[in-house]
Amino acid sequence: MSDNVLVSLWCKCFGWFHLDYGWKAIGMLDSGVGGLTIQREILKHLPNESTVYFGDTGRAPYGSKSRESIIRFAEEGLRFLLNNYPLKLVVLACHTISAVAYEHLKGMVDVPLVEVVGPTVDLALRATRNRRIGVIGTEALINSNVYRRKLEEKSDVKVFSQPCPLLMPLSEEGWFKEPETYTITRKYIGPLVDEGVDTLILGCTHYPPLIEPIRRALPESVELIDPAVAVAEETLRILREKNMQAEDDSPRHLYIVTDNPERFRRVGERYLGRTIYYIRLVTM
Repeated sequence: MSDNVLVSLWCKCFGWFHLDYGWKAIGMLDSGVGGLTIQREILKHLPNESTVYFGDTGRAPYGSKSRESIIRFAEEGLRFLLNNYPLKLVVLACHTISAVAYEHLKGMVDVPLVEVVGPTVDLALRATRNRRIGVIGTEALINSNVYRRKLEEKSDVKVFSQPCPLLMPLSEEGWFKEPETYTITRKYIGPLVDEGVDTLILGCTHYPPLIEPIRRALPESVELIDPAVAVAEETLRILREKNMQAEDDSPRHLYIVTDNPERFRRVGERYLGRTIYYIRLVTM
């Protein structure tokens, strides 16, 4: 029996509809669990949409991996989604994948591919007043210089970047308001405050749950840019433009992971604020 037939049967058993039944979902590709903060925002904007979320938990985090590894892992994850599920749009729900692999991946798909960086850049440029923008993120994201390059291409701004490798594990452990989290966050963000930024891009999907310690480390006047909002708005715009919005009032959400589904469920439910019912463990 082929993999596609097995997937079809698996979907039907859990109340999913295969392509023959006219059902299509939004695909989401992430290196792990952080992209669920983007999914949460998308579902606020598009509550009737079904989603298939791929989190490569077995090889996460991508932020410390080489460019070659990130592109290879992202391509494998995207091919898995496209080969096994009927998708009408794919969201790269990860800053590192968007920054490093988007140009490579966009030639693989016949459906719209939404990345994180472009919509976030536009949102930050609308928000800034003094043209001094800060970016925090993983080492891979910061080293890619993608935000600096795209911001400076579009406007006369100064961009100040800071890698924050410890914030991701703090977020996944649920240390949202621990004293250590406040201390580490102030240590990372202090240099950006010294540079006088008036806008700060949260360049990692794990950071929105840490919004309180991040906010406390900044002057009140600094505008925080949550890319999840920008991505959700871009996804909504594309689906409206292409007349592809779901009308079904019974959306379904499937989560695919490559390791430790129970940890994914525990952390994911904390990020989503809702129960995760269907998780599929796969080997890449």
